[in-house]
Amino acid sequence: MERILVVLPNWLGETLFATPFLRLLRDQHPQAKILTLGWSQCREILGFNPCVDGHIDYQEHSLWHSLLPSFRLMGHLRAEGFDHVFILRRSFSRTLLLVLAGIPERVGFASPKSGWLLTQKVVMEEKPLHKALTSLKLLGDSNSFAPSFEYVATEAEQRWARDWLGGQGLTKSETVVFLHPGANWDHKRWKSERFAMLGDQLVQRFHCKIAVSGGPEDLSLAEAVCAKMSSKTINLAGKTSLRQFAACLTQAQLFISNDTGVLHLAAALKRPLIGLYGPTSALLTGPLGDSERIRVLQHPGCCPHVPCYDPQQPHPGMDSIEVGEVFAAATELLQRMKG
Repeated sequence: MERILVVLPNWLGETLFATPFLRLLRDQHPQAKILTLGWSQCREILGFNPCVDGHIDYQEHSLWHSLLPSFRLMGHLRAEGFDHVFILRRSFSRTLLLVLAGIPERVGFASPKSGWLLTQKVVMEEKPLHKALTSLKLLGDSNSFAPSFEYVATEAEQRWARDWLGGQGLTKSETVVFLHPGANWDHKRWKSERFAMLGDQLVQRFHCKIAVSGGPEDLSLAEAVCAKMSSKTINLAGKTSLRQFAACLTQAQLFISNDTGVLHLAAALKRPLIGLYGPTSALLTGPLGDSERIRVLQHPGCCPHVPCYDPQQPHPGMDSIEVGEVFAAATELLQRMKG
């Protein structure tokens, strides 16, 4: 049996960006055993994905900071007897690890830092391309492949979510809109008072329930949105694991979020969604899937530079998104859903 390893990028969103690659790889190698190598959170994202047969955890910098775990990992990889490895990020330490593990065919992107360790180097295109589409280039001609993000929430997880959300005050018959005010940088966040104003308008128009979501690090942001709304809200921030949150998302009729990893989780779950973009490029990192249920709001003309990854750089992009235009997009999607 052919054995293939895929080295994943680090973050939640980037792991979802890798799911179209994994789908195409499985289509091209239906009988192969395919494993992934990456951070432990990647395991949660790829759990129950039919394109993946297993995941191997990798700790960043372990090759240099702790030799014993590195030797153990090299031994594990060598024992797996992989025929090929596809490396979705340019990393010297990880590529060297794969060489030392004896994997004979190593496919990745050409790079002065790690390209010389590869047996097949793919030159990245100069034109801007979504990160999910970029990785497909490692598999050859993929022009006929229509990529979308993939995530599997099991029936048991969805049953748990329905019961748990019921305990939080959400009934099955109610329209539920999730608002997600978090993002890893301040200048990627829409203001809490705008989320609150939007939430009140949606409640007034659709008589829906508003759930404010986020991780433990987003608790203060979620509390601010809830405090500024005149309507009753449900604060879910920090109350669930990642997979539990994903299961809860399956119950959402609409998800409205800044550019952050869970926006792409909603896309993978085929939820109607609105992505709010300022300093980052939706062309490079936007949600993929059915255009009928995805809206991205961004005004790049008002921003000094897009994408901008410097959190210290003043960036007016998020402030340019008005509550009225988000409400209009939400109205369109909710009415489309109601048919």
